[in-house]
Amino acid sequence: MLASAFSIFALAATASAWPYPTKSGCRELTIPVTVNVPRFIVTATVNDNWDAVALTLNLTRRDFTNPTDPLPVAGMTAAPVESTFKVGATLCGTGGSMLILTHGIIESKLYWRPTFENAEKYSFVDAAVAAGYSVLSYDRIGVGSSSKVDALSDAQFQVEAAVLDSLVDYARHTANASKVALVGHSYGSYLSVASAASKTTAVDATVLTGFAGNFTYFNPFLAGSAFRVARLQDPKRWGGLDPGYLTSADLYAETYVYFGEERDFERRAAEWSHYVGSEPFAVGELPSLLASSPVGFAAVTSPVLVLQGQFDLSACGGNCVGLLEPLKATFSGAKTVETVDNLAAGHNLNLHKVAPQAFGMVFDFLKRQGV
Repeated sequence: MLASAFSIFALAATASAWPYPTKSGCRELTIPVTVNVPRFIVTATVNDNWDAVALTLNLTRRDFTNPTDPLPVAGMTAAPVESTFKVGATLCGTGGSMLILTHGIIESKLYWRPTFENAEKYSFVDAAVAAGYSVLSYDRIGVGSSSKVDALSDAQFQVEAAVLDSLVDYARHTANASKVALVGHSYGSYLSVASAASKTTAVDATVLTGFAGNFTYFNPFLAGSAFRVARLQDPKRWGGLDPGYLTSADLYAETYVYFGEERDFERRAAEWSHYVGSEPFAVGELPSLLASSPVGFAAVTSPVLVLQGQFDLSACGGNCVGLLEPLKATFSGAKTVETVDNLAAGHNLNLHKVAPQAFGMVFDFLKRQGV
């Protein structure tokens, strides 16, 4: 038992945050955002890990969304609900072409700029700044430096999409961006699609990772994560959250769902991701995303790039090759749609050895679109 405890401590110490100097021209911001949108009435109840297991079964059953196993949503509020949130963000540069980065679940904005030693090659933020872009990365509401919100009624897909819409306005009108590209990962990709569909005249390009446009292969992610109540899993980090915030069971469950073949990533990257970079997600997010689907793919008019690790579990069931071609028809209103399905990575593309190549593909695409 003592040896096991020491081993876990050693892993956490290895993955701890490195004193990473703030890049010149980057600053931390708190951006107030007011949204006014209807809310889904989410009926899921999670108070302990038994409830987390029951919810996972509900979301992964073969007959899910059928009358025998319905989505845990009982309609919507009769009127929009207004809320004001504080969004914690990092802004590097101002003006010019700006990239707005939206992370996925069990993640924070640190995904875009990891803090372990010698992690620069995994930093999308640093690569984007070096390529001449301004960058706005942010913690989604309920996560990290942003407002802690109710896990059922506030942390919902359409609410977070409205928050991103407001950040597009912030980029255009406060940060003086001449062009705006949305770059999303996983759940953040769906939010980026929703915002690109809503803000068609303000979004000049959309880049999506950890994304295949459907939930066909979502069950291995849901089951493999082995969700646990975050406040029980790590009271020191997350004891102040309500029980509706969930995280993965351990390092190895998270590695299974977020990383690919072991030759394609460093263990220290997976360790950092779990022990430092991860943040809980809210129970209301996934049911509200499913209830909002299909997200307005056809309404997106900007150029779209979908960039995938081949071994992405949640997007492609562990092999993306050949699965992204239908997206060219799905994004029927987009100026152009390009896909890459075979990068040597799992779901968390940025934390694999191929990251610098992937970043280069993103910037090449954006430059060709005039962004």
